[in-house]
Amino acid sequence: MPTHIKDAQGSSNNSSSSRHASIVEMLSTPPAIPQQPTGSSEVESISLSRNPSLTSLDSQVSTTTSCLTKIHSQKWQHIPLSQLIEPNKLISVDGSISVEEAFNTLVRHNLTSLPVEKFPGDVDCITFDYNDLNSYLLLVLNKIQVNDAQVARDCQTGKPVPVGEIVKLTPKNKFNKLPETENLSTAIGILGSGVHRVAITDPQGTQIKGVLSQRRLIKYLWDNARQFSNLESLLNSSLSDLKIGVQDSQTAPTSRQSRVISIQGEEPVIMALFKMHNERISSIAVVDHHGNLLGNISVTDVKLVTRTSQYPLLHNTCRHFISVILNSRGLEMGKDSFPIFHVYPSSSLARTLAKLVATKAHRLWIVQPDSASPSTPNSAVSSTQQSAAISTSTHHSDSDVPARSGSPLNVKSMEEPANTTSTPLFEKEYRTGKLIGVVSLTDILGLLARKQTEHKQVDPQTARRQRGSVAI
Repeated sequence: MPTHIKDAQGSSNNSSSSRHASIVEMLSTPPAIPQQPTGSSEVESISLSRNPSLTSLDSQVSTTTSCLTKIHSQKWQHIPLSQLIEPNKLISVDGSISVEEAFNTLVRHNLTSLPVEKFPGDVDCITFDYNDLNSYLLLVLNKIQVNDAQVARDCQTGKPVPVGEIVKLTPKNKFNKLPETENLSTAIGILGSGVHRVAITDPQGTQIKGVLSQRRLIKYLWDNARQFSNLESLLNSSLSDLKIGVQDSQTAPTSRQSRVISIQGEEPVIMALFKMHNERISSIAVVDHHGNLLGNISVTDVKLVTRTSQYPLLHNTCRHFISVILNSRGLEMGKDSFPIFHVYPSSSLARTLAKLVATKAHRLWIVQPDSASPSTPNSAVSSTQQSAAISTSTHHSDSDVPARSGSPLNVKSMEEPANTTSTPLFEKEYRTGKLIGVVSLTDILGLLARKQTEHKQVDPQTARRQRGSVAI
Protein backbone atom coordinates (compact mmCIF):
# COMPACT_ATOMS: atom_id res chain seq x y z
CA MET A 1 0.00 0.00 0.00
CA PRO A 2 1.12 3.57 -0.37
CA THR A 3 2.60 4.56 2.94
CA HIS A 4 2.39 8.34 2.76
CA ILE A 5 0.23 9.01 5.80
CA LYS A 6 -0.56 12.67 5.28
CA ASP A 7 -1.26 14.89 8.29
CA ALA A 8 -4.15 17.26 7.68
CA GLN A 9 -2.01 20.08 9.05
CA GLY A 10 1.23 19.05 7.43
CA SER A 11 2.86 19.94 4.19
CA SER A 12 2.95 17.98 0.98
CA ASN A 13 4.93 14.79 0.65
CA ASN A 14 6.67 16.17 -2.43
CA SER A 15 9.50 17.76 -0.47
CA SER A 16 13.12 17.27 -1.31
CA SER A 17 14.54 13.86 -0.50
CA SER A 18 17.35 15.57 1.39
CA ARG A 19 14.95 17.17 3.89
CA HIS A 20 14.96 15.48 7.28
CA ALA A 21 11.57 14.51 8.65
CA SER A 22 10.44 16.59 11.60
CA ILE A 23 9.39 15.15 14.95
CA VAL A 24 5.82 16.06 14.03
CA GLU A 25 6.01 13.93 10.89
CA MET A 26 7.54 11.08 12.83
CA LEU A 27 4.64 11.21 15.28
CA SER A 28 2.21 11.19 12.36
CA THR A 29 3.65 8.17 10.56
CA PRO A 30 2.91 4.55 11.51
CA PRO A 31 5.96 2.45 12.42
CA ALA A 32 7.62 0.66 9.53
CA ILE A 33 7.00 -3.04 9.11
CA PRO A 34 10.05 -5.05 10.26
CA GLN A 35 12.04 -6.50 7.37
CA GLN A 36 11.87 -10.26 7.06
CA PRO A 37 14.52 -12.48 5.44
CA THR A 38 13.64 -13.06 1.79
CA GLY A 39 15.10 -13.73 -1.62
CA SER A 40 15.94 -10.76 -3.86
CA SER A 41 13.22 -11.70 -6.35
CA GLU A 42 10.58 -11.12 -3.68
CA VAL A 43 11.73 -7.64 -2.76
CA GLU A 44 10.07 -4.50 -4.04
CA SER A 45 10.87 -0.87 -3.27
CA ILE A 46 8.26 1.16 -1.40
CA SER A 47 8.40 4.51 0.35
CA LEU A 48 8.67 4.28 4.13
CA SER A 49 7.43 7.76 4.96
CA ARG A 50 7.70 11.33 3.78
CA ASN A 51 11.43 10.83 4.14
CA PRO A 52 12.58 7.46 2.72
CA SER A 53 15.52 7.44 5.13
CA LEU A 54 13.20 7.37 8.17
CA THR A 55 12.23 3.90 9.32
CA SER A 56 10.27 4.54 12.50
CA LEU A 57 9.91 6.77 15.51
CA ASP A 58 11.51 4.11 17.68
CA SER A 59 14.77 3.75 15.77
CA GLN A 60 15.17 7.36 14.61
CA VAL A 61 18.14 6.40 12.51
CA SER A 62 18.83 6.68 8.80
CA THR A 63 18.89 3.70 6.54
CA THR A 64 20.42 3.34 3.09
CA THR A 65 17.68 1.18 1.72
CA SER A 66 13.96 1.59 1.18
CA CYS A 67 13.40 -2.03 0.26
CA LEU A 68 11.08 -4.16 2.34
CA THR A 69 9.63 -7.59 1.99
CA LYS A 70 6.59 -7.43 -0.28
CA ILE A 71 3.72 -6.98 2.13
CA HIS A 72 0.30 -8.23 1.15
CA SER A 73 -2.35 -5.85 2.41
CA GLN A 74 -4.57 -7.33 5.09
CA LYS A 75 -7.93 -6.42 6.50
CA TRP A 76 -7.61 -5.74 10.21
CA GLN A 77 -11.20 -6.87 10.73
CA HIS A 78 -10.20 -10.48 10.00
CA ILE A 79 -7.31 -10.69 12.48
CA PRO A 80 -8.09 -13.39 15.11
CA LEU A 81 -7.97 -12.32 18.74
CA SER A 82 -5.39 -15.01 19.42
CA GLN A 83 -2.81 -12.75 17.76
CA LEU A 84 -3.31 -10.08 20.41
CA ILE A 85 -3.03 -12.29 23.48
CA GLU A 86 -0.21 -11.31 25.86
CA PRO A 87 0.01 -14.27 28.28
CA ASN A 88 2.71 -12.63 30.39
CA LYS A 89 0.30 -9.79 31.24
CA LEU A 90 -2.50 -12.01 32.50
CA ILE A 91 -2.15 -11.62 36.26
CA SER A 92 -5.13 -12.53 38.43
CA VAL A 93 -5.66 -12.03 42.16
CA ASP A 94 -7.91 -13.67 44.71
CA GLY A 95 -10.81 -11.57 45.91
CA SER A 96 -9.82 -12.13 49.53
CA ILE A 97 -6.56 -10.18 49.37
CA SER A 98 -6.53 -6.57 50.54
CA VAL A 99 -6.90 -3.56 48.29
CA GLU A 100 -3.33 -2.58 49.19
CA GLU A 101 -2.02 -5.96 48.01
CA ALA A 102 -3.99 -5.68 44.76
CA PHE A 103 -2.63 -2.16 44.20
CA ASN A 104 0.95 -3.35 44.80
CA THR A 105 0.36 -6.11 42.25
CA LEU A 106 -0.78 -3.54 39.67
CA VAL A 107 2.34 -1.47 40.23
CA ARG A 108 4.72 -4.43 40.37
CA HIS A 109 3.55 -5.77 37.00
CA ASN A 110 2.95 -2.35 35.43
CA LEU A 111 -0.70 -3.16 34.70
CA THR A 112 -3.85 -1.07 34.64
CA SER A 113 -6.30 -3.81 35.67
CA LEU A 114 -6.44 -7.22 37.33
CA PRO A 115 -9.09 -9.95 37.12
CA VAL A 116 -10.36 -10.61 40.65
CA GLU A 117 -11.29 -14.26 41.12
CA LYS A 118 -13.56 -15.89 43.68
CA PHE A 119 -11.64 -19.12 43.08
CA PRO A 120 -8.75 -20.18 40.79
CA GLY A 121 -9.84 -20.25 37.15
CA ASP A 122 -12.97 -18.17 37.77
CA VAL A 123 -14.13 -17.15 34.26
CA ASP A 124 -16.93 -14.99 35.69
CA CYS A 125 -14.51 -12.70 37.49
CA ILE A 126 -14.65 -8.92 37.52
CA THR A 127 -11.71 -6.54 37.29
CA PHE A 128 -9.91 -4.22 39.70
CA ASP A 129 -8.43 -1.06 38.20
CA TYR A 130 -7.33 2.45 39.14
CA ASN A 131 -10.93 3.69 39.16
CA ASP A 132 -11.54 1.22 42.00
CA LEU A 133 -8.41 2.45 43.77
CA ASN A 134 -9.70 6.01 43.45
CA SER A 135 -13.06 4.98 44.93
CA TYR A 136 -11.28 3.22 47.79
CA LEU A 137 -9.24 6.34 48.56
CA LEU A 138 -12.36 8.51 48.55
CA LEU A 139 -14.03 6.02 50.91
CA VAL A 140 -11.05 6.15 53.27
CA LEU A 141 -11.36 9.94 53.30
CA ASN A 142 -15.14 9.72 53.82
CA LYS A 143 -15.80 11.70 50.63
CA ILE A 144 -18.31 9.25 49.16
CA GLN A 145 -21.03 6.98 50.50
CA VAL A 146 -21.69 3.35 49.57
CA ASN A 147 -24.41 0.87 50.44
CA ASP A 148 -22.09 -1.42 52.44
CA ALA A 149 -21.72 0.28 55.83
CA GLN A 150 -19.24 -2.32 57.12
CA VAL A 151 -16.86 -1.80 54.22
CA ALA A 152 -17.12 1.96 54.69
CA ARG A 153 -16.27 1.67 58.41
CA ASP A 154 -13.33 -0.65 57.70
CA CYS A 155 -11.96 1.78 55.13
CA GLN A 156 -12.20 4.73 57.49
CA THR A 157 -10.74 2.90 60.50
CA GLY A 158 -7.73 1.57 58.59
CA LYS A 159 -8.74 -2.10 58.55
CA PRO A 160 -7.74 -4.21 55.53
CA VAL A 161 -10.60 -4.43 53.04
CA PRO A 162 -10.84 -7.36 50.57
CA VAL A 163 -10.44 -6.21 47.00
CA GLY A 164 -13.36 -8.45 46.08
CA GLU A 165 -15.63 -6.20 48.16
CA ILE A 166 -14.34 -2.93 46.70
CA VAL A 167 -14.82 -3.96 43.07
CA LYS A 168 -18.51 -4.59 43.75
CA LEU A 169 -19.13 -1.07 45.02
CA THR A 170 -18.59 0.93 41.83
CA PRO A 171 -20.68 0.66 38.64
CA LYS A 172 -19.05 -1.59 36.07
CA ASN A 173 -19.83 -3.00 32.68
CA LYS A 174 -20.08 -6.74 32.30
CA PHE A 175 -16.66 -8.33 31.73
CA ASN A 176 -17.37 -9.51 28.18
CA LYS A 177 -15.71 -12.72 27.07
CA LEU A 178 -14.77 -13.62 23.50
CA PRO A 179 -13.11 -16.84 22.28
CA GLU A 180 -9.64 -16.43 20.81
CA THR A 181 -11.02 -17.64 17.46
CA GLU A 182 -13.17 -14.51 17.14
CA ASN A 183 -11.83 -11.61 15.10
CA LEU A 184 -11.16 -7.92 15.70
CA SER A 185 -14.39 -6.90 14.02
CA THR A 186 -16.36 -8.49 16.86
CA ALA A 187 -14.11 -7.05 19.56
CA ILE A 188 -14.21 -3.51 18.20
CA GLY A 189 -18.00 -3.60 18.19
CA ILE A 190 -17.83 -4.04 21.98
CA LEU A 191 -14.86 -1.78 22.76
CA GLY A 192 -16.23 0.91 20.47
CA SER A 193 -19.34 1.14 22.66
CA GLY A 194 -17.24 2.35 25.60
CA VAL A 195 -16.36 -0.95 27.28
CA HIS A 196 -12.75 -0.63 28.41
CA ARG A 197 -11.64 -4.26 28.14
CA VAL A 198 -12.78 -7.75 27.16
CA ALA A 199 -11.54 -11.18 28.23
CA ILE A 200 -10.14 -13.51 25.57
CA THR A 201 -10.87 -17.16 26.33
CA ASP A 202 -10.09 -20.55 24.88
CA PRO A 203 -12.55 -21.72 22.18
CA GLN A 204 -14.68 -23.49 24.79
CA GLY A 205 -14.95 -20.39 26.98
CA THR A 206 -13.68 -22.25 30.04
CA GLN A 207 -10.37 -20.44 30.57
CA ILE A 208 -9.33 -16.80 30.29
CA LYS A 209 -6.16 -16.59 28.21
CA GLY A 210 -5.73 -12.82 28.01
CA VAL A 211 -7.33 -9.40 28.29
CA LEU A 212 -7.79 -7.06 25.35
CA SER A 213 -8.14 -3.41 26.35
CA GLN A 214 -9.07 -0.40 24.26
CA ARG A 215 -5.51 0.88 24.60
CA ARG A 216 -3.97 -2.43 23.52
CA LEU A 217 -6.21 -2.56 20.43
CA ILE A 218 -5.40 1.02 19.42
CA LYS A 219 -1.68 0.32 19.78
CA TYR A 220 -1.97 -2.84 17.68
CA LEU A 221 -3.78 -1.02 14.88
CA TRP A 222 -1.26 1.83 14.91
CA ASP A 223 1.82 -0.41 15.04
CA ASN A 224 0.50 -2.42 12.09
CA ALA A 225 -1.22 0.37 10.16
CA ARG A 226 1.03 -0.09 7.12
CA GLN A 227 -0.36 -3.57 6.63
CA PHE A 228 -3.97 -2.38 6.64
CA SER A 229 -4.54 -0.36 3.48
CA ASN A 230 -8.19 0.20 4.36
CA LEU A 231 -7.10 2.43 7.26
CA GLU A 232 -5.22 4.92 5.11
CA SER A 233 -8.08 7.24 4.16
CA LEU A 234 -9.20 7.54 7.79
CA LEU A 235 -5.66 8.14 9.04
CA ASN A 236 -5.28 10.97 6.55
CA SER A 237 -8.51 12.65 7.68
CA SER A 238 -8.70 15.38 10.32
CA LEU A 239 -10.70 15.16 13.52
CA SER A 240 -12.98 17.90 12.19
CA ASP A 241 -13.67 15.97 8.99
CA LEU A 242 -14.33 12.76 10.92
CA LYS A 243 -16.63 14.55 13.37
CA ILE A 244 -15.54 12.55 16.39
CA GLY A 245 -15.24 13.76 19.95
CA VAL A 246 -16.51 17.14 21.08
CA GLN A 247 -15.07 20.08 19.18
CA ASP A 248 -17.30 22.97 20.27
CA SER A 249 -17.69 23.73 23.96
CA GLN A 250 -20.80 25.82 23.19
CA THR A 251 -22.64 22.94 21.55
CA ALA A 252 -24.20 20.05 23.44
CA PRO A 253 -22.56 16.72 22.49
CA THR A 254 -24.55 14.21 20.49
CA SER A 255 -25.30 10.71 21.73
CA ARG A 256 -22.14 9.53 19.98
CA GLN A 257 -19.85 12.05 21.63
CA SER A 258 -17.95 12.34 24.86
CA ARG A 259 -18.37 15.30 27.19
CA VAL A 260 -15.62 17.75 27.98
CA ILE A 261 -15.08 17.45 31.72
CA SER A 262 -12.53 19.81 33.25
CA ILE A 263 -11.52 21.35 36.55
CA GLN A 264 -10.01 24.71 37.46
CA GLY A 265 -6.30 24.65 38.23
CA GLU A 266 -6.85 26.31 41.61
CA GLU A 267 -9.31 23.68 42.83
CA PRO A 268 -8.02 20.98 45.21
CA VAL A 269 -6.82 17.64 43.88
CA ILE A 270 -9.44 15.82 45.95
CA MET A 271 -12.13 17.50 43.85
CA ALA A 272 -10.50 16.22 40.64
CA LEU A 273 -10.51 12.67 42.03
CA PHE A 274 -14.14 13.09 43.10
CA LYS A 275 -15.15 14.31 39.64
CA MET A 276 -13.42 11.38 37.94
CA HIS A 277 -15.15 8.99 40.35
CA ASN A 278 -18.56 10.56 39.87
CA GLU A 279 -18.31 10.81 36.08
CA ARG A 280 -16.68 7.37 35.68
CA ILE A 281 -13.79 8.79 33.64
CA SER A 282 -10.08 7.99 33.75
CA SER A 283 -8.64 11.49 33.27
CA ILE A 284 -9.67 15.11 33.58
CA ALA A 285 -8.45 18.32 31.96
CA VAL A 286 -7.05 21.08 34.17
CA VAL A 287 -7.82 24.60 32.89
CA ASP A 288 -7.27 28.18 33.98
CA HIS A 289 -10.01 30.77 34.54
CA HIS A 290 -10.07 31.55 30.81
CA GLY A 291 -10.57 27.93 29.77
CA ASN A 292 -6.96 27.43 28.62
CA LEU A 293 -5.63 23.91 29.03
CA LEU A 294 -2.95 23.67 31.72
CA GLY A 295 -2.51 19.92 31.94
CA ASN A 296 -4.04 16.54 32.61
CA ILE A 297 -4.70 14.47 35.74
CA SER A 298 -5.22 10.76 35.22
CA VAL A 299 -6.86 8.31 37.58
CA THR A 300 -3.56 6.40 37.59
CA ASP A 301 -1.96 9.44 39.24
CA VAL A 302 -3.84 8.35 42.39
CA LYS A 303 -0.78 6.21 43.06
CA LEU A 304 1.05 9.42 44.02
CA VAL A 305 -1.28 10.01 46.99
CA THR A 306 -1.76 6.50 48.35
CA ARG A 307 0.50 7.00 51.38
CA THR A 308 -0.57 8.91 54.46
CA SER A 309 2.45 11.19 54.11
CA GLN A 310 1.20 12.19 50.65
CA TYR A 311 -2.34 13.13 51.77
CA PRO A 312 -1.53 16.88 52.00
CA LEU A 313 -1.27 16.84 48.21
CA LEU A 314 -5.00 16.11 48.07
CA HIS A 315 -5.77 19.54 49.49
CA ASN A 316 -3.24 21.37 47.35
CA THR A 317 -4.18 22.72 43.92
CA CYS A 318 -4.52 20.72 40.71
CA ARG A 319 -2.01 23.14 39.18
CA HIS A 320 0.55 22.12 41.79
CA PHE A 321 -0.29 18.43 41.39
CA ILE A 322 0.57 18.64 37.69
CA SER A 323 4.08 19.70 38.69
CA VAL A 324 4.26 16.72 41.07
CA ILE A 325 3.21 14.36 38.27
CA LEU A 326 5.84 15.78 35.92
CA ASN A 327 8.50 15.61 38.61
CA SER A 328 7.77 11.94 39.20
CA ARG A 329 8.02 11.18 35.49
CA GLY A 330 11.30 13.07 35.30
CA LEU A 331 12.70 11.03 38.16
CA GLU A 332 11.68 7.76 36.56
CA MET A 333 13.16 8.75 33.20
CA GLY A 334 16.26 10.41 34.56
CA LYS A 335 15.41 13.45 32.45
CA ASP A 336 12.73 16.09 32.12
CA SER A 337 9.67 15.33 30.04
CA PHE A 338 6.38 16.95 29.22
CA PRO A 339 3.74 14.54 27.90
CA ILE A 340 1.66 16.12 25.15
CA PHE A 341 -2.00 15.44 25.89
CA HIS A 342 -3.53 17.80 23.33
CA VAL A 343 -4.40 17.90 19.63
CA TYR A 344 -6.12 20.39 17.34
CA PRO A 345 -9.34 20.14 15.30
CA SER A 346 -7.19 19.96 12.17
CA SER A 347 -4.93 17.21 13.55
CA SER A 348 -5.05 14.04 11.50
CA LEU A 349 -6.33 10.79 12.95
CA ALA A 350 -2.82 9.39 12.36
CA ARG A 351 -1.26 12.00 14.58
CA THR A 352 -3.97 11.57 17.20
CA LEU A 353 -3.38 7.80 17.30
CA ALA A 354 0.37 8.36 17.60
CA LYS A 355 -0.11 10.62 20.60
CA LEU A 356 -2.56 8.25 22.28
CA VAL A 357 -0.10 5.38 21.87
CA ALA A 358 2.82 7.51 23.05
CA THR A 359 1.07 8.95 26.11
CA LYS A 360 -0.76 5.72 26.97
CA ALA A 361 -3.78 7.93 27.54
CA HIS A 362 -7.50 7.20 27.15
CA ARG A 363 -8.27 10.67 25.78
CA LEU A 364 -6.63 13.73 24.30
CA TRP A 365 -7.86 17.28 24.78
CA ILE A 366 -8.73 19.28 21.70
CA VAL A 367 -7.48 22.86 21.96
CA GLN A 368 -7.80 25.96 19.84
CA PRO A 369 -4.30 27.36 19.22
CA ASP A 370 -3.63 31.01 19.97
CA SER A 371 -4.57 32.87 16.78
CA ALA A 372 -1.99 35.52 17.63
CA SER A 373 0.83 33.05 17.25
CA PRO A 374 2.53 33.13 13.82
CA SER A 375 3.27 29.44 14.09
CA THR A 376 0.91 26.71 13.06
CA PRO A 377 0.63 23.64 15.29
CA ASN A 378 2.73 21.57 12.91
CA SER A 379 5.38 24.17 12.20
CA ALA A 380 9.06 23.48 12.67
CA VAL A 381 10.11 22.91 16.26
CA SER A 382 13.24 23.81 18.13
CA SER A 383 15.79 21.26 19.28
CA THR A 384 14.54 21.64 22.85
CA GLN A 385 11.01 20.90 21.72
CA GLN A 386 12.19 17.93 19.66
CA SER A 387 13.84 16.50 22.75
CA ALA A 388 10.59 16.87 24.64
CA ALA A 389 8.72 15.10 21.87
CA ILE A 390 11.21 12.25 21.78
CA SER A 391 10.92 11.89 25.55
CA THR A 392 7.17 11.74 25.16
CA SER A 393 7.26 9.13 22.46
CA THR A 394 9.67 6.84 24.24
CA HIS A 395 8.11 7.07 27.68
CA HIS A 396 5.10 8.53 29.18
CA SER A 397 3.51 6.38 31.19
CA ASP A 398 2.03 7.03 34.53
CA SER A 399 4.96 6.90 36.91
CA ASP A 400 5.20 4.40 39.74
CA VAL A 401 7.54 6.49 41.85
CA PRO A 402 6.97 9.32 44.29
CA ALA A 403 7.71 12.93 43.49
CA ARG A 404 11.15 14.38 44.04
CA SER A 405 12.15 17.83 45.20
CA GLY A 406 13.12 20.52 42.73
CA SER A 407 11.30 21.49 39.56
CA PRO A 408 12.15 20.18 36.08
CA LEU A 409 9.33 22.20 34.55
CA ASN A 410 11.30 24.06 31.94
CA VAL A 411 10.76 21.74 29.01
CA LYS A 412 8.40 23.13 26.41
CA SER A 413 5.67 21.26 24.63
CA MET A 414 6.45 20.11 21.12
CA GLU A 415 3.62 22.23 19.79
CA GLU A 416 4.49 25.48 21.52
CA PRO A 417 5.65 28.22 19.11
CA ALA A 418 9.41 27.96 18.72
CA ASN A 419 10.06 31.62 19.52
CA THR A 420 8.76 31.33 23.08
CA THR A 421 11.46 32.02 25.64
CA SER A 422 12.63 29.24 27.93
CA THR A 423 10.76 30.00 31.14
CA PRO A 424 9.74 27.49 33.81
CA LEU A 425 6.36 26.03 32.95
CA PHE A 426 4.13 27.49 35.65
CA GLU A 427 6.16 30.64 36.21
CA LYS A 428 5.16 31.83 32.75
CA GLU A 429 1.59 30.49 33.14
CA TYR A 430 2.15 28.10 30.25
CA ARG A 431 -0.95 27.20 28.24
CA THR A 432 -1.39 25.00 25.20
CA GLY A 433 -4.54 26.73 23.97
CA LYS A 434 -8.19 27.05 24.85
CA LEU A 435 -9.89 23.75 25.66
CA ILE A 436 -12.64 23.22 23.09
CA GLY A 437 -13.10 19.47 23.02
CA VAL A 438 -11.97 15.95 23.77
CA VAL A 439 -11.37 12.81 21.72
CA SER A 440 -11.16 9.41 23.40
CA LEU A 441 -10.18 5.85 22.56
CA THR A 442 -13.88 5.05 22.61
CA ASP A 443 -14.61 7.75 20.01
CA ILE A 444 -11.95 6.36 17.66
CA LEU A 445 -12.89 2.70 18.11
CA GLY A 446 -16.55 3.59 17.62
CA LEU A 447 -15.64 5.39 14.40
CA LEU A 448 -13.71 2.37 13.10
CA ALA A 449 -16.60 0.08 14.00
CA ARG A 450 -19.16 2.22 12.17
CA LYS A 451 -17.00 2.91 9.12
CA GLN A 452 -15.33 -0.44 8.57
CA THR A 453 -17.36 -3.21 10.20
CA GLU A 454 -20.92 -4.45 10.23
CA HIS A 455 -21.49 -2.62 13.53
CA LYS A 456 -22.94 0.48 11.88
CA GLN A 457 -24.98 1.58 14.91
CA VAL A 458 -22.26 1.44 17.56
CA ASP A 459 -22.78 4.25 20.07
CA PRO A 460 -19.65 5.19 22.08
CA GLN A 461 -21.81 6.28 25.03
CA THR A 462 -23.58 2.92 25.49
CA ALA A 463 -21.24 1.61 28.20
CA ARG A 464 -21.27 4.89 30.14
CA ARG A 465 -25.06 4.94 30.19
CA GLN A 466 -25.03 1.37 31.50
CA ARG A 467 -22.58 2.28 34.24
CA GLY A 468 -24.46 5.47 35.09
CA SER A 469 -23.21 8.01 37.57
CA VAL A 470 -22.51 7.23 41.17
CA ALA A 471 -25.23 8.18 43.64
CA ILE A 472 -23.85 10.38 46.40
